[in-house]
Amino acid sequence: MTRSASRELSRFDLVCLGVNAVVGSSLFLFPGRLAGHLGSASPLAYALTALLLAPVALCFAEASSEHDRAGGPALYAHTEFGPGWGFAIGWLCWITMIVSWAAVANGISSYLPWASGRPLFVKAVACLAIGSFGALNWRGIRLGAWTTDFFTVAKLIPIALIALAGLYALPAWRPVAPSSGWSPLGAACFLAYFAYQGFETVPVPAGEARDPKRDVPFAVMAALIGSAILYILVQVAALSLVPALASSERPLADAAAALMGPWGAGLVTVGAVVSMTGFVAGSALGGPRYLVALAEEGHLPKSLAAAHPRFGTPSASILWSTVIALIAAILLDFNGLVDFSNIVIGAQFLSTCAVVLSRRFRRSQGARRRLLGAAVPVAGICATLWLGAQGGLMQVVAAVTVLAAGFALRAVARSVGRAPAA
Repeated sequence: MTRSASRELSRFDLVCLGVNAVVGSSLFLFPGRLAGHLGSASPLAYALTALLLAPVALCFAEASSEHDRAGGPALYAHTEFGPGWGFAIGWLCWITMIVSWAAVANGISSYLPWASGRPLFVKAVACLAIGSFGALNWRGIRLGAWTTDFFTVAKLIPIALIALAGLYALPAWRPVAPSSGWSPLGAACFLAYFAYQGFETVPVPAGEARDPKRDVPFAVMAALIGSAILYILVQVAALSLVPALASSERPLADAAAALMGPWGAGLVTVGAVVSMTGFVAGSALGGPRYLVALAEEGHLPKSLAAAHPRFGTPSASILWSTVIALIAAILLDFNGLVDFSNIVIGAQFLSTCAVVLSRRFRRSQGARRRLLGAAVPVAGICATLWLGAQGGLMQVVAAVTVLAAGFALRAVARSVGRAPAA
């Protein structure tokens, strides 16, 4: 944003933003699906996927340490490869955030028993959640950060109880190879890939962080490592508490019922609602900052990067992001989000790893140092390609279509910006 933007995000705020973005609806929905793929070995999907994404997170940490402005992967791509590449990544980042924001907002009502069979009520709750958090972030980054911190801590309370049960059950856990072999491993890792998404959003509001070059890299790694530990413990607990985990529609609620009785199931159900609401809060905070970065680089009108004279927030970007999310919430649901998000997120991961690879080759002296410097980004690129290959062709086509639409809008905006005044 402009120089008048306030820098109020602490390291704790950034960690909460990352954890809140990572730990979401998938934690409540995926344990049964993963068990269906790998049985008692399903925690290995979380462990393997975290290892695969570790070099990607390291690339994000390195790239973010050299910038103190908003933008994240879009900013890195622009700086290293030029404005066209930067716009492509920034546009895909924003689209992914908006679609996820709207879809998860719709999912909030899926945990409310009185919402069953009442689609208008579902849409009303989604619009209320999106509009409310958009308004909070309009008033100030501090309000938005406090809200995100609250929901991050609140949703982790019931999850932590199950994770403690997983820690207790961990010594007795003995993974057994699935009867069908390890062929479902790719599909299981593809699910876990979606579950880990979110750490890449930490650098986006770097322009509003107190010490971005130190706090952002720390928060990126903390979000991935902390989430991996939590996911593995929760999956182990669910396996030990729910014998028919693969067929459970509410796996963590069933695990809590086995551990604490009916009140435990109710607590986790509330936790699921809080978790999704927390994701919506985090999306309201992070999503508009993609537009800020695109506007700062001249791809979109500069007004989208201007700070509100009173609140110091990018009010125009918040308004447009909230409006588009409201429209998407009315038109879209949660179905299909996983595959589409995985493909589009892959573009961000590949781009950031390529940025780090390019910088290391340019700065390193000697072939040996260049090869050593290339190891981490190349590992990240290979991991992202393998994970993306577990998806489908239709999602790739959809991502390309959305990207083409973005470039068309960019061309129109730049043409209007160059037009002489009447």
